[in-house]
Amino acid sequence: MGWGGGRMLIDILEARVREAGVDVRTDARVQSLIMDDERVVGLVVRIDNQSLNVRARRGVVLCTGGFAMNAEMLARYAPGTLKLSDPIGENDNGSGILMGMGAGGDAIHMDEFFTTCPWIMPPDFVKGIFVNEAGNRFINEDCYHGRVSRTIVDQPGRKVWLLVDNAIFSQPIELARISIAAVGETWEEVESELELAPGTLAATVETFNRYAREGHDPVFHKAPQWLKVLDEGPFAALELNFSDSYFSFFTLGGLSTLPTGQVRDRAGEPVPGLYAAGRATSGLPRWGHGYSSGMSLADCTFFGRQAGRSAAAG
Repeated sequence: MGWGGGRMLIDILEARVREAGVDVRTDARVQSLIMDDERVVGLVVRIDNQSLNVRARRGVVLCTGGFAMNAEMLARYAPGTLKLSDPIGENDNGSGILMGMGAGGDAIHMDEFFTTCPWIMPPDFVKGIFVNEAGNRFINEDCYHGRVSRTIVDQPGRKVWLLVDNAIFSQPIELARISIAAVGETWEEVESELELAPGTLAATVETFNRYAREGHDPVFHKAPQWLKVLDEGPFAALELNFSDSYFSFFTLGGLSTLPTGQVRDRAGEPVPGLYAAGRATSGLPRWGHGYSSGMSLADCTFFGRQAGRSAAAG
């Protein structure tokens, strides 16, 4: 339950696969696809330090994950991730995507990625406000943490600050690696300690507080239940920076597929014999700002089943 729940799901699926009599081969590294004319007909697989050719009579399904662990691909296709240092996906090296592209498959939305920093623990932090290095607020803090974090990455510079007052302050969780950048008895003192131009951060807080007292947020439309006038000193600026804070990320771009799991070429036509699912594809979540937890599950389960059924039908 909770953290690590994905492993529980995979263990159940693996057990069912073995019960069904599927021939499972581990410690086998796929090196390339084999094509006959324009059709994918097999694989080159490295097993026990030997390269073997494996024939696929009906189809090959690529479900190898994204490319968060491939620095060269990140630099080429998703340079926005270069600010971040905590990729997720131990074996997401992009190999399946590259093999699919080599077989004629089209890779789309390769610049998109999901990221998050667990700043929302404790929940009272949602009542604070984020500002960038210019002292400007840039989002409603009560939206999904991944959307907040992805928008943080879009800000100029290398860091942002979460502004809190004494009423909602508590120590951030250790995992997040969030530091206390400035403390003051007034927001002007915090502003000065952060070396911001006078009247920037303080003016942002004053505007937010004025509307929060009225119970609304006409600038970014934070829900009333999360509005809190930040007027109980001392005040603090908590720093989230891309060098030290925990911004985990994974890629969302990948092979273009039909709902059947068939990989499409650049003309939109299926590549015969080739299927894909999961983060090796650009599936349901195609925009990092709009990702929500669990969306990748459908790409690996529902569309994985679609790909398997299509391949089995030949």
